[in-house]
Amino acid sequence: RGLGDVYKRQGFGSIGIFVVAAFALWVFASFYRVDTSEQSVELFFGEYYKTGNEGLNFAPWPIVTKEILPVTKENIEDIGVGRGVRADEGLMLTGDENIVDIDFQVVWNINDPQKFLFNLAGQRETIRAVSESVMREIVARTNLTPILTTGKGAIATDLQLLIQETLDSYDAGVSIVRVNLDKADPPREVADSFREVQAAEQKRD
Repeated sequence: RGLGDVYKRQGFGSIGIFVVAAFALWVFASFYRVDTSEQSVELFFGEYYKTGNEGLNFAPWPIVTKEILPVTKENIEDIGVGRGVRADEGLMLTGDENIVDIDFQVVWNINDPQKFLFNLAGQRETIRAVSESVMREIVARTNLTPILTTGKGAIATDLQLLIQETLDSYDAGVSIVRVNLDKADPPREVADSFREVQAAEQKRD
């Protein structure tokens, strides 16, 4: 009987150690920290529950899970020939039916984590698609010469405004920080001919 009591105590001791270890793991999985540059979204069985606060937060895993997003981080989308996903991404038709090769950059961050997670499918792809579509719309109503010369500032301003308006209409939870119009040139294949035409026009004038 004495030996049985020893085994029984050892069994209870093993169970106790297991319970303590399981509790420690649960606590470790349930508490999380949010930095000043981040925001968290807590999900109750996959549905939005609440937004976490800066500092230490408690989300009882696995009933409540969390997504932590870097809301102040500036994300960059480079769009244009040789920089984008497609080889012809930056080739666009102008209002006077010329083709222009445009490279531009869209810088954005997250302003509403809940909307960003739940209202956009493929967030970066959506932002890229919207940015390219808006740029094509602007270029399509603008003649070639202003695009290549003095009109770049106005194009960049309109581009940022219209991208933001479009994403807001999707409740995307995204802020466009700035856009940079890096290059606007004739297509490489006709660049020499274009420069010759421009030189001839200037000589004529």
